[in-house]
Amino acid sequence: MDGRGKDSYRLKNSGSVIGGLFTDECISIFRDFNERKDLEKFIEDIFNDMDLVLIEGYKVGKYPKIVIMKSRDQEELREYDRDEIMAVAGEAEIETELNYFGKYEIKKVADLLEIEFIKPYSEQDIKIYINSRPILLNDFVQKIVKNIINAIVASLKDIEKEIKEIDLRYRKRS
Repeated sequence: MDGRGKDSYRLKNSGSVIGGLFTDECISIFRDFNERKDLEKFIEDIFNDMDLVLIEGYKVGKYPKIVIMKSRDQEELREYDRDEIMAVAGEAEIETELNYFGKYEIKKVADLLEIEFIKPYSEQDIKIYINSRPILLNDFVQKIVKNIINAIVASLKDIEKEIKEIDLRYRKRS
């Protein structure tokens, strides 16, 4: 990621697990991973406020996938957990019960992402993720959760009167 001899390059080569490059225009972060679950935790921690995260080349993991097929051979699909495939895109049309998009149907893919991921979750005031999977809550459940959280926060001392956002994380300890 960085040129030989630069500080970030030297830090990485001296054993740093995480590092980055920071400019006025962007931030690039690099991190070593011991296991796949490290990547999933990193994604959860860094991108938790994003409506949508696209990851190229990540075949394993619990995330919904759009499989880009290079041929009509459906053997490629066997590399994936079938329940995680939300769509297939490719150059040659194939017979599949999955959503299928041709190579140049980018707007249709974008529409699917908006309908399936962005719109339902962005319209919620309360967002709950269970094991990194977003859970849609109906209006009744959202209202109950909101009331419970507001009651708990109202009982706390030294809290600002105007609350715009609350982040709550729960991790079960073994």
